[in-house]
Amino acid sequence: VVYKKGAWVLHMLRILTLDLATMNEDRFNGIMREFYQSYQGRRASTDDFRQVVERHLKTDMRWFFDQWVDGAAIPTYRVASTTVPADGGQYQVKLKVKQEGVPDGFQMYVPVTLDMGKGQLYRFRVKLKGPVSEIALPPVPARPKSVKFNDLEGVLAEVKNESWGS
Repeated sequence: VVYKKGAWVLHMLRILTLDLATMNEDRFNGIMREFYQSYQGRRASTDDFRQVVERHLKTDMRWFFDQWVDGAAIPTYRVASTTVPADGGQYQVKLKVKQEGVPDGFQMYVPVTLDMGKGQLYRFRVKLKGPVSEIALPPVPARPKSVKFNDLEGVLAEVKNESWGS
C-alpha cells in the first residue's frame, strides 16, 4: 500500500472531485493543470498542492491531507443496505455503515451507485464520519437491482457487505 499510496491519494481526490451526474473530470483536471503550471521546474510541497486543491474546491481540505497523506489508517467499511417504499411510488435506499480501523473522527465521502437495470444508474456521494453512519439516499423511481458501495473504488478501503439486521 505504501508504494502505491501516492497514486491512491490522487485517485481518491479525482473521484472526490468527479461530477457524479455527468462523470465530468474538469475540476480534477483543473487542479492538476494549475499545480503543474505553477510549479513546473520548481520545488513543491504537499502543502502547496493542498492549497491548489482548496482554491479549486473552495473548501478546507486539510482533513483529507491529514488522513490520507500524513496518516496511515485505512478504513474497513461494514455496509448493510435496505430498500423501502417511499412516497409517490418511489423507493429509498438506506445504508448503515460501520467504519473500523481508523480514528473516531475519520471522515470520507464515498461514492454509492444504484443500478436500476438497462444501463440506468443513480450516483451519490455519502459522507461517513465516526464509527457508525446511517444514511438515507434520495428516493428513486424504482427498486434498484443492486447497490454498489465505494463504486469506482473511490476510497482506499476494505468493504464488507452485511445483512441489514447485523
